[in-house]
Amino acid sequence: MAMVFEHIVQNLCTCFDGKPWYGVSLMEKLGQVPWEIVNDQVYGNKSIAVLVQHIINWRIFVVKKLDGDAAYDLIIDSNEDWTPIHIESKKEWENLMNDLRQSQTQLLEKLALQDEAVLHKRVPGKKYTFGPIITSISQHVIYHLGQISMLVSMHTN
Repeated sequence: MAMVFEHIVQNLCTCFDGKPWYGVSLMEKLGQVPWEIVNDQVYGNKSIAVLVQHIINWRIFVVKKLDGDAAYDLIIDSNEDWTPIHIESKKEWENLMNDLRQSQTQLLEKLALQDEAVLHKRVPGKKYTFGPIITSISQHVIYHLGQISMLVSMHTN
């Protein structure tokens, strides 16, 4: 059973900065993105910068819940979920990438303190267990990686 938890953690690492079977990892793709296009809203109101901040926001949510914070919440489709962000320079883009890396480090550090049992524990302040969220963090990254890839391709094609 512990192998399930280990597999989940490995998936988090692979989709973030590893060598996934489907192509490039999140960090590899973001490393190819010129900062000058990260604010562009080609469709809808989601830019690459907003998508990256959104990924960070949900990682923070999981970390805070693993810390036992019942009061912390993210309301779907709120500004806390989809934080408006506008990148003004290469340095700001690098800072956002550093925030993303830090969120990965924090998440992996929290998960290193856990074992398989965490998947069955109730999320503080919620009516569901950690299993669905911890399992779906990598799916969330892959989903938004697809959106980021599409936004980048709209600029290069």
